[in-house]
Amino acid sequence: MFDIGMIEMFMIVLLAVIVVGPKDLPALLRNIGRFISKIRAMGQEFQTSIKQMADEVELEEVTRKLNEAGNIPLDENDTAPDIKPEQDKKDPV
Repeated sequence: MFDIGMIEMFMIVLLAVIVVGPKDLPALLRNIGRFISKIRAMGQEFQTSIKQMADEVELEEVTRKLNEAGNIPLDENDTAPDIKPEQDKKDPV
C-alpha cells in the first residue's frame, strides 16, 4: 500500500522513539490504534447507511414498476386490477 521497505520502517520507528521517547511510545501507539479503529467504524457506519438508503429507493422503484405492470391498485379505494383469466385453448381433434 505505502511501498515501505525494511530500512524505511526502521527509520520511522527510530524517529518515533527519539521524538516521543521509549516510555510514552506504547501509549501513543495505543491511541493511534484506537483512532484508526474509530475512523474505520465511522466509515463502516456511513457505508451501511448509504447502502440502506439505496436499498429503500430501489425497493420503492421496484414496487412502483410491479404495480404499474400488474395494474395493481395502490390504495384501498382503487378498483380491483384489470386482470382477465386466460381462456383454455384446446386443439380440435
